[in-house]
Amino acid sequence: EWLALRWDLGSSTPEAAQETAEALHDRIEQTFSDWMLAHFGSLYNLSFVHSPVMVHHIPHHMAHYFTPTGAGAAGGGPPKRYALIVVDGLALDQWVVVRDAITEQLGGKGRVEEDAAFAWVPTLTSVSRQSIFAGEMPIYFEKSIGSTHKEKALWTKFWEEHGAKQKEVGYVKQGNQESEESFLQKVRAVSEHPATRVLGIVDGTVDHAMHGMGTGSSGLHSVVRDWAQNGAFARLLQTLLDDRYEIIITADHGNITGHGTGKPSVGEIANERGERAHVFPDELTREKVLGEFPDSLAWPTIGLPESYNALLAQGRGAFIRKNTTAVGHGGIAMEEVIVPFVKITGVAE
Repeated sequence: EWLALRWDLGSSTPEAAQETAEALHDRIEQTFSDWMLAHFGSLYNLSFVHSPVMVHHIPHHMAHYFTPTGAGAAGGGPPKRYALIVVDGLALDQWVVVRDAITEQLGGKGRVEEDAAFAWVPTLTSVSRQSIFAGEMPIYFEKSIGSTHKEKALWTKFWEEHGAKQKEVGYVKQGNQESEESFLQKVRAVSEHPATRVLGIVDGTVDHAMHGMGTGSSGLHSVVRDWAQNGAFARLLQTLLDDRYEIIITADHGNITGHGTGKPSVGEIANERGERAHVFPDELTREKVLGEFPDSLAWPTIGLPESYNALLAQGRGAFIRKNTTAVGHGGIAMEEVIVPFVKITGVAE
């Protein structure tokens, strides 16, 4: 809530207040980083029944309430339908902006319950989003950890193992530069099909806007606000509510404005070369780069394959040229790690 207000005020904030906010922000990130190093490794096997603790718990939480076709629905009505919307890159502070817009646009037709979950670290799409659709820790999809091309197959496999039939499982991903209307029509084609019981959706609007954002978090907040207020996301939600889905909204990771600490010259030896995280195939190579960038963090392989060695920019730093900034993700800032977990259910007329 504080960040949403801060970025909404932007440059209109008095200079003294901006300096105070910067100092507070750094202190929060340092405290959170210390907590992550001490406790992150104990989160992955906590209970998901009441609410998911980590993002890979989300499909398990959904499956706990899922009744296979033919098993009989509660109260004798039609079987419940579930839709999971993963808004790629939506930070918790940006959800605040989206929430305020859709609450008004839905006009009381959806009941909103808010919570949050932890993304996987490094907070990269191929790691954390893939873990959502697989319902697994990243260590279990080592062969595809560098891409997202297996998401649909992993999502279908998860639900078949939890009692759904293949024809009951849907998956829709927004294409790069695909219009909101085209995307909505793709979703509608699957959501309206009478056989569909569980539907996974990837909305790429925020992530597409994030990369190349030259005006920092404040500028990205403005983009997210415009997107939320233009009604496209609310129309997606209304479509799903009309088709009797219980909706879950989450994100694979958030984002933060990073300040350049220097750019490692790693060439092809790094599997990932993001603003906030570099990933190396072996520990020796990572240690060499760590020696050149001692302020970075060698992240332990918690839930990760042994061949996945991540080096993270600490605090609000970034692996980019000094005196430059970029909005990115991959590290363990609070805005990257803690993502929304929101349920929206229909309200009877």
